[in-house]
Amino acid sequence: MKILVSAESFGYGPITTGLNIVKELKKYNDVKLDFIGSGIAMEQAKMSGYFENYYLCDTYDFMSLEKSKSIFEKYHIFLSSENVNGAIFALKNGIKNTYYVDNLMWMWDKIPDGLLTVKKYFISEIIPSKENFNKIGKKILNPIFVGPVRKIEVKKYSTKNQIIINLGGAESFLLEHSLIVDFYNKLLNEILSTELVNSFDSIIICGGSGVINSIKLKKSSKKIKKCTLSHEAYLLEMERSSHCILASGLGNFIETVGKYKNIMYLPAINYSQLQQLEYYKKQNFGFKALNWDNFEFYKQIPKFLDEETGVNLVVSNIKEYLKNDYTEKVSKVVKEFLIEKQDAFFETRKDYINNFSKSASSDIAKTIYTENKGGEDEWKYQMILF
Repeated sequence: MKILVSAESFGYGPITTGLNIVKELKKYNDVKLDFIGSGIAMEQAKMSGYFENYYLCDTYDFMSLEKSKSIFEKYHIFLSSENVNGAIFALKNGIKNTYYVDNLMWMWDKIPDGLLTVKKYFISEIIPSKENFNKIGKKILNPIFVGPVRKIEVKKYSTKNQIIINLGGAESFLLEHSLIVDFYNKLLNEILSTELVNSFDSIIICGGSGVINSIKLKKSSKKIKKCTLSHEAYLLEMERSSHCILASGLGNFIETVGKYKNIMYLPAINYSQLQQLEYYKKQNFGFKALNWDNFEFYKQIPKFLDEETGVNLVVSNIKEYLKNDYTEKVSKVVKEFLIEKQDAFFETRKDYINNFSKSASSDIAKTIYTENKGGEDEWKYQMILF
């Protein structure tokens, strides 16, 4: 059984979701997996070591997909982790067994018509999604609700005097790369100017190589390590850290909400991150957040916008932030985070994550495998006749 896998190159979220499913698919001895994509998605796919073949293609772009048409013709199963155009292209080019995974049903203003007929449309819930699904998702032929597609553990690990600052994938075809690099350069240096941060024995700054390799720290230190980690390596370093300063992506929330960790979130760089931070605040999880509403230039951004419009409004805040020195404001929030204890919120967080199934990755993999077991010989026969 050969499966072609893609993930939207939009931060770490889509590729990490995809890799969690792939990890489960690899437990079936007769499954072979190949990856098609680019950017941060390709980087993490290669670091995982899960795939036999890698095909470079900007799968968000139909022109690039068209150039890769001959690759798609080799497969009859396609798994798309939030790669909208890749899934639509696969369906249009005869891959009836196209599976789509969506982490953001709660946020969308509409579902593209081209996704309505996928073999299975997996809706991953960590933020309640059924209300919005009832508004926009009723035409999806085969929806399946599942829990978070992440490794979820509710246990206490021993930690050391270490802080991890995870910038996330920090990459998207909707974001100007140089702007995001400038943003994180400025923000990181303002964070590191906080005296208490430098009291840690180890400071790990991690994220996608496109940003990490461009970070220029004003003050160097042997205790600071800049790196791009595989997802498994990141989880290990996160467990070892007593304090975590994180990009406000959904994956970071899922993987830490059940932990006994002190968590701070960085300002949103895209529309979904902004909505997520507002949701965390409403749920009273006790996270510290440095969000755009901390700044005087912020103007409220509405919900249920199309993604590009929402991202552009968030980016306008990044541009305003880059105009002035906010070291004092940033340092104040970071200092409060390092002084305050979040212990009183740990049980609330744990109770929240325990409401969700912890087997989503294996459930999705089992569905794909079961529906296609023994079907490859029939597909090959049809291709010969054709």
